Amino acid sequence: MNGRTGNPVEDPPQLEVGLLLCDQLDPEVAEVAGDYTHLYRSAYGPAGIDLRIYDVTAGEFPDATDECPAWMTSGSRRSADEEVDWIARTGAFIADLARERRPHVGICFGHQLTALALGGRVERAGVGWGVGVRRFDVVGDAPWIEPRTTSFDILMSHQDQVVELPDGAELLATAEYCPVGGYRVGDHVFCVQGHPEFVPALSATLIERRRSLVGEDVADRGLASLDGPIDHAVVVDWIARFYRLPRPG
Repeated sequence: MNGRTGNPVEDPPQLEVGLLLCDQLDPEVAEVAGDYTHLYRSAYGPAGIDLRIYDVTAGEFPDATDECPAWMTSGSRRSADEEVDWIARTGAFIADLARERRPHVGICFGHQLTALALGGRVERAGVGWGVGVRRFDVVGDAPWIEPRTTSFDILMSHQDQVVELPDGAELLATAEYCPVGGYRVGDHVFCVQGHPEFVPALSATLIERRRSLVGEDVADRGLASLDGPIDHAVVVDWIARFYRLPRPG
């Protein structure tokens, strides 16, 4: 994969992170690069993150917020504002994590659901789907954004986006087509709209399968972008550094 590399600590200690898994790939799509379980573990394992997976779509929820020392909420083909029981339960759990200031990362759908759970707003993007590699400008700061960079390229797949941040949230990354590409709340919430766990082959497959939904021009531009640089190692390193921030208790 092309792109800048992060600057991870050598042989980082293992950290258990509870992954609230909010979707599964269709079997024929999973054949391309593995299912979500494989993709997430492949992306975060090298950074010393050991994922404990909860399939919330099947009703597998943690018994308590301290069952893992840190948490992550995955992407999903669903919309964060759908009236579905597992989505409501996941949102309530995210709100509990935030209230207790437990470290939590939201990815795509998780980024959107976290915003909703904490009082922000999510809507269908007026500009349509965002697919392929997109560049985001880094406009905020956080102690885990190291190495500091002015922008990063990341694989995207979404038609909803955050349009209003929760109270107390700080914008970290933005693009013209997607104003809220990343945000933080204090030192306990870090969310990104992109997919650090994706690989180009998976993106290409999803774009082709959704061509009629995303539109011919958007699909063609998305496919063409897959040959460009991708900075997933940088973003994964930021997430690992976020989890390892010194925190009280």
